[in-house]
Amino acid sequence: MALSGDIETLRRTDLFSGFSDEQLRLIAFTVTRLSLQEGEMLFGEDADSLGAYLVESGTLTLEASGRSAGIAGAGSLLAEAALISPVPHRVSAVASEPAVLLLIRRDQFLRLIEEYPDIAQEMDRRLRRNFSEMVSALSAVKTRLSDF
Repeated sequence: MALSGDIETLRRTDLFSGFSDEQLRLIAFTVTRLSLQEGEMLFGEDADSLGAYLVESGTLTLEASGRSAGIAGAGSLLAEAALISPVPHRVSAVASEPAVLLLIRRDQFLRLIEEYPDIAQEMDRRLRRNFSEMVSALSAVKTRLSDF
């Protein structure tokens, strides 16, 4: 797919949805397109991360400690934190059907935000928002569990 297709795929993802066309174009230049066949593993649990994976098409099954941890379909961003930090994968991801993904490599992404501070500022704002939403969701779960 052409660069314009990668830009549109990035734009449809929450993390990148408010970025300018120019910012998305710069990020799109850093992506590597991956194709998986049904049953092929994208990454294993506790494996070192290379960056974040954006599912363009297809579906992946996620597992942690041998138990289902969800499904990732088109538009899902896997390993978001790996864009900025070398964290191990908390789950394994296996294609449950043919899938196409965009790998946004951490090393290239970090170089990009170093050269373009406006992208760094937008990423910081969005990652903080996502983290805040996650903490709020966990607090709600804690409250529900304390009722038992």
